[in-house]
Amino acid sequence: ITFVLDGIHEDLNRVKKKPYVETKDYDGRPDFVVAKESWQNHLSRNQSIIVDLMHGQYKSTLKCPNCQ
Repeated sequence: ITFVLDGIHEDLNRVKKKPYVETKDYDGRPDFVVAKESWQNHLSRNQSIIVDLMHGQYKSTLKCPNCQ
């Protein structure tokens, strides 16, 4: 089903000329700022009914023993 949905998304994507988007480092910025920036980058390249209805973001709550 993922393959079919991706094909529909690509066929219906309203962005015809996809801009290059460089991902910035986290650099200790608040999660909501990084999430908003990431979502805007995603939307700059992906705009279809599939994105409108089925795409989203998740935040991991797993803790790394060596991370802060």
